[in-house]
This record gives sequence, structure tokens and C-alpha cells, in this order.
Amino acid sequence: MSNNESLKVPQDKQIIKQSNKLGEQTRTGYDVFLGCVIASRLPFLETSARKIFAKLGIELHDVDGFSCCPDPTGIELVSHSAWLALGARNLSLSSAGNGIVSFCSGCVETLKGVNHAMKKDHAVKEVNKFLGNIGKHYDGETKVTHFGQILYEQLEKVKTTVSKPLKDFKVAVHYGCHYLRPSEIIQWDDPFEPITVDAIVEGLGAESIPYEFKMECCGNPTSKMDKDLSLLMAKKKLDAIKKTKANCIIVVCPACYQQFDFNQKELNKTFGTDFNFPIFYLSEAVALAFGFTPDELGLKFHATRVTNFLKEINFTS
Repeated sequence: MSNNESLKVPQDKQIIKQSNKLGEQTRTGYDVFLGCVIASRLPFLETSARKIFAKLGIELHDVDGFSCCPDPTGIELVSHSAWLALGARNLSLSSAGNGIVSFCSGCVETLKGVNHAMKKDHAVKEVNKFLGNIGKHYDGETKVTHFGQILYEQLEKVKTTVSKPLKDFKVAVHYGCHYLRPSEIIQWDDPFEPITVDAIVEGLGAESIPYEFKMECCGNPTSKMDKDLSLLMAKKKLDAIKKTKANCIIVVCPACYQQFDFNQKELNKTFGTDFNFPIFYLSEAVALAFGFTPDELGLKFHATRVTNFLKEINFTS
């Protein structure tokens, strides 16, 4: 995808058309749900996200009491009722007019999934029995939005805020699993032919590069059960990207970020490869295009040498 024409929304993409209608509404503020991974391990990703929202004039409100979402691949497998109650407690704490925004795809999937399950399984009464023990109540109506969705809905404003186009960024976009699926829960973008992150990337002045296996998992979820398989899944993606002219990767999920940024050296040691792709979170790429410096964004904390890449393409001196 390298031109605006290729990023037009197909007429049959009803989910995307619906979310575009949401972008026509006035958005004044959100309660920000950080989750666990970004806040505890990747705080520089939070920094970039807060900076771009401030630049766009979108209010973010911190909420005292938010906990783990909980993990969409964790506690639900042990107790569906406990998962519902923990997620509903978080949702009950939100009071912003626009609901919750999260910078984490997994957190969005969990919180949207709780809303979906409560309505589908008629579990509101059951959940509120648990919440009543701590003086809480939840009606199942708190809206949850991925930060990427807001950027896409505000794409024209994003474009006009760009002060330093990413003209030499040739980007391999990795959507990941939770950003798109389960589609009946996420209700956002097309799970098979997504366009939203590519559109944002192109709106920043970069080029989105197609590659084989684009829609496959990065392998992070399997790392705790089978590290070798996890590395092979990452290698498959990176091998495919290396066959293209892509010079960096953009992700929208902290688990995907860790998989690609933290493990390239291990992949090289294990398989004799020479991967050295800079990994950018979508918020970091937007922040760079908005004129924030690498130091302001904490890019030095990346495992891959992002600052070297920026010098090589003459983005920074």
C-alpha cells in the first residue's frame, strides 16, 4: 500500500464505515487505561501516547483504582466469572463521557469482551452480585476504544498536525491478533484485510510496505509454553519482511512490541540471522511526525538501535 487510492475504504467494509461515523462525534475526553505491561515495563510508550493526544487536544483522565484488565489469555481460562467481575470492576470506575481509551490491544480486547459477554450471556445480574460485595455496580455500557481507532477517526487532524513527515520510513505494519480479533467483539476494522494502521502510517508521510504473512501472529503468546516455537513464528515474519524494501516495523500492541524488539538479538544468535529492524510503537511514529525528538520520547530505551536508524535515513542529525 503506497498511495492514498489503495487505502480507500471498500464499500463492503461495514465495520469500518460504522467506526468512521463515530469519528464525526465530538470527543472531549477519555479515561486512560494503561494496563500492566506498558506501565511497568514500557513507560516510554505511554509517554509518546500522552504527547500525541495532548497535541491533538484530546483530554486523558487518569483513574485511581484501575487494575489488570485482566489478561485476555490468563484468568478467563481458569474462571470466566472471576474474569467478568474483575473486568467489570475496572469498567465501573470510568466516568468520562467518551469512556475508556487504552494503548494496549490486549486490554481493549478484554474490556470489550467483558461488555460483550455480559450482554450475550445476560450476566449483568451475576456480575453485580460480585461487585456489590465491594460497593460497586456496572451496567455494561462503558465504551472502550483502542488509541489506534481514535487516530484513524481523527486522521485528517493527524495529517494537519504533522510537522516532520516520515518520508524515508518504509514500514512493515504488524497488526497483531488482539487489535482485530475476535471481530464480533472488537467491531473495528476488517480482520482479514485491515487498512487503519496502514492509513495512519501513510498519513504521516511514510510508506506502508506489503509483505507475506502480514496477518500472522508474532508468536509472543506461545513464549511461555514453547519458546522455540515462539521464536520460529517471529523469524517467519521477519524473514518475510526482510525480502521487501521495508526498513522498520510499526506495531500497536505491547506484547508484539516486546516480541520483535527484545528478541531480534536472540533470533540472530539462535538461527544465525542478522535481523536489525527498528521497532516503533504507532504512538512513537506519530510523535516523531508531530515534531517530538527521540530524547523526548525515550527512544534510547529500545533494544534495537532506533536512534542509529533515524540518523541513517537523515531524519535526525
